[in-house]
Amino acid sequence: MVQHILVAHDLSPEADLALHRAAQLARQRQARLSLLHVLAKEAGPIEEQRARDHLQERLQACGYDALEPWIRRGQPAEEVLTQARGLEVDLLVLGQHHRQSPLGFAGTTLERILLATPAPLLLVIGETHAPYDQALAALDFSPCASRAMQCAWALLPDGAELHALNVHEVAEIHAPEAQELALQQELFDQLVEDIQVHLQEKNVRLSYSLRQGERGNCLDSTIGELGPQLLALGGHSRGELSSALLGSLTRQFLQQPPCDVLVAR
Repeated sequence: MVQHILVAHDLSPEADLALHRAAQLARQRQARLSLLHVLAKEAGPIEEQRARDHLQERLQACGYDALEPWIRRGQPAEEVLTQARGLEVDLLVLGQHHRQSPLGFAGTTLERILLATPAPLLLVIGETHAPYDQALAALDFSPCASRAMQCAWALLPDGAELHALNVHEVAEIHAPEAQELALQQELFDQLVEDIQVHLQEKNVRLSYSLRQGERGNCLDSTIGELGPQLLALGGHSRGELSSALLGSLTRQFLQQPPCDVLVAR
């Protein structure tokens, strides 16, 4: 259940996109919205006031005139994580990195947040503020992938579709193994059935498919076919092997997101 959404804003246009998406989701879910900006420790009162004024303008543009932003000082990743834990948020929303800001959420900062965030993280790149109508979940047999799919489902309005994709990974030069593929399909069918038990009932269409081949290529081709606005991924691509590492596929799609990306740990 998404009841509290936190947006980490670094005063960039990219962060404005994240705020607009978070505001749309908060209204759709009737959830609480919080906005956080992290100042450098050495920033003075003038810089703080400028940041506050900028954030208030952005909030007014989103229809949240009465909302007071949180202003903190320190290292961005540490402060974002502290506030996410302290506010007990259900979703953390960030904008994509931009080169002009030293506090942009990319590389080590984004990864540090992802490795320790208590809530799923939504990286926003889409410029439209309309509700999502097509989501894709890369579903393997790891708990984090299942959590990502459940969170994506919670963010979809009535009338939308969520497609779950499972990849039976083999070298693409090999011919399909019918027996192995049949077993994978049986296991995948059961996984989807188990996840459905935990999904909130609403008018969202759930579809799923199994593909055989290389993970990245299968996912790329499915993205090209479906054109999702939201891609849901687990923090690990091959099961939760380590809490100190991100899966390579997850890292790849965070570095070059084809659409908004939701990651759950």
